[in-house]
Amino acid sequence: MNDPNVSGQAYGFLSMTPITPGEEENLRAYLHGFRERGERPFQAVARTHMARFVIVPDFHNDSTWKQRKEEHLEIPTLCFSSNLDGDIDSYLDDLAEGFAPHVAEIWGRCVGGPQEAKDLKAYLKHNQIDCGFFHAAYGQATVPQVQASLAQREQLMAFATRSQGLAPAELQQAFIKEFAG
Repeated sequence: MNDPNVSGQAYGFLSMTPITPGEEENLRAYLHGFRERGERPFQAVARTHMARFVIVPDFHNDSTWKQRKEEHLEIPTLCFSSNLDGDIDSYLDDLAEGFAPHVAEIWGRCVGGPQEAKDLKAYLKHNQIDCGFFHAAYGQATVPQVQASLAQREQLMAFATRSQGLAPAELQQAFIKEFAG
């Protein structure tokens, strides 16, 4: 049976953790603080293609969607999702290490949440939700391969901009000099 969280070598992770009553605004402020302070905490977890935190206060029930029944959350919930390279167990170890300074401020504000990084992996696995269907845009490419491709694209764009108007022979020589070495 195929794992619904795997696409190629990539893994899609989702956890939903209920937020301790009275902590929603503190958690929201802490998460927004990353942007305000210019922090990029996922850079400490090198195998992360994309990750995000979303605070869900309740499900949106819309009769036009023909839902079988209305569903509601009892309390606001923190959703954490990540697209990553490789297996989930070692990734969660890396996440716990990279996010050690933030564990208590993020997941520690959730019901039964860890105060220390050593307890994060078990907590997130306990609250994991299967993706159901996961498709990675670059399922066979690792984060370093994607970054190298993006850097190569930037190099090519810069070259194209610099070399506008060159005669064909000059353009060919400039291209060889730029990309063959």
